[in-house]
Amino acid sequence: MSNSSQRRPLAGDAPDLLYENGRFSFGKWQGIPGRANLRDAKNPYSCFLLNFFKNSRLKEWQALQVGDREWFLCAILYNAKTLSMVSIDLWDRKKQQHYSFRHVSPGSHIKFKDSLYPSDVTFVNSNSSLSVYIHPEQARLRLEASCMPRNETPIMLDIEMSLAEGDCLPFSVCLPFSKERALYSTKMLMHCHGKVQAGEASHSFNPSDSLAILDDHKGYYPYRLHYDWVTAFGILPDHRIAGFNLTDNQVRDQKTYNENRLWLGSEIYPLPPVKITHPYGHEGAWIIQDTEGMVDMSFYPEVAHDIKVKLGLAEIDYAGPFGRFEGTIRSTAGDEIDVSLLYGMGEDKNLRL
Repeated sequence: MSNSSQRRPLAGDAPDLLYENGRFSFGKWQGIPGRANLRDAKNPYSCFLLNFFKNSRLKEWQALQVGDREWFLCAILYNAKTLSMVSIDLWDRKKQQHYSFRHVSPGSHIKFKDSLYPSDVTFVNSNSSLSVYIHPEQARLRLEASCMPRNETPIMLDIEMSLAEGDCLPFSVCLPFSKERALYSTKMLMHCHGKVQAGEASHSFNPSDSLAILDDHKGYYPYRLHYDWVTAFGILPDHRIAGFNLTDNQVRDQKTYNENRLWLGSEIYPLPPVKITHPYGHEGAWIIQDTEGMVDMSFYPEVAHDIKVKLGLAEIDYAGPFGRFEGTIRSTAGDEIDVSLLYGMGEDKNLRL
């Protein structure tokens, strides 16, 4: 690792660049790369493309999940180049009340940087805004939103996450679709605090029992994109934080290259490939298992979080419910976690973009 990597906050063993000397650095690291420079890839589709057309194939998004025992939040900023989307969903678990905001528009309207630390991603229109800021000098990530759609429930968010050592556990991956095409993701589990308001309802997240996950993501996905994904987090009875990220996607050689991880206490453990199936549809139990006896769980959706969009050649068919889990997940150190103590969401994403 270079000296510049050692000086980068949250670097861990992640490289300075993900694309260098004409090739991707495929791998998985604890930490954040200096630049997720996928735009520098010369021929990600095995043929010469002008930069405009090449960049139009790069999907980019940031998503944040925030929660405690009473509320769960998912906020997304998404740029598929042919269309852009902003989405906020709030779920009052006790009152079983769902609040949402959605804005989809043709074209590329949300800008993402190659560097996550620092970064700022913002969406603004005439009556709404959503921003995610990372401030290195303050070791803070901030989520802010003010959404005042006509004839819908207004939503306000002001949540801060700590990036201080011991409060934030990041990992990153660069995974192959082919030798020339890749996806990148950084995911980090963090302590957080702040407030949400939806109409007359409001809730405060306290740092003692609230957690958040950030997903910073870029990928030269196939025209027909599909993946299944589940995530959850919580604080265990022994006061350790816990969370998992499990994905079943189009990446090659998932035994070598996957983003399946277990956060537990101050450690991040790798997990084997998994299969996620929906034998009872999206509203029934989802089954998540591996072949090595480390992941054996079911996901039970409690509230739908669906997005369906058709804009000519572009189409989104997305199911992302929030819900509870049952079963177990094991670390390579021998810990067995009862996943009913955690809460989260799943995704079955199908895009034609």
